[in-house]
Amino acid sequence: MLKFVELQLGQGWVAEPNAPAPQVSVAGSKVNVCFRSHRPARDEKPSGILRTLNLFWKAGPKFDETWGTLSFIGCSRWRWDDTNDHEWYKVDGHGRYSGIAPRWGEFYELVGHDPIRDAVPWETIHSDTANSRHFLYYFRDETLEFMAEEWSFIPSLTV
Repeated sequence: MLKFVELQLGQGWVAEPNAPAPQVSVAGSKVNVCFRSHRPARDEKPSGILRTLNLFWKAGPKFDETWGTLSFIGCSRWRWDDTNDHEWYKVDGHGRYSGIAPRWGEFYELVGHDPIRDAVPWETIHSDTANSRHFLYYFRDETLEFMAEEWSFIPSLTV
């Protein structure tokens, strides 16, 4: 049975929900996806008169924003699909996992037998290995999939 395991990028980082603008680069068997990301900012508690004035402030939540790089190490193949959030939510949407995946906009590892994984074309780097794992990231306007041995995420905090 196919199981979707939700993965966390770490330290509260997620893809920017409205315009992540993912960019893919391939270097040997490492595939990098650079995209806009954010996390809730640490909100410093005001003191004194600022604390009193803060009661009347209606500002929304604050976010740290940056570009982040999600790397897939030992990547044997990958694919970019134009399935977007509108198609995914349709009852007859064309996303392969639209009726199975728990939520749109998340990063998953797919574990178990997947009879539809090879029903679509992939960009092949080399043959899958015994350690290959299936990763799937639903961005706003595209879906990216990877067969890789490992992954890591590094936010670019210097931006």
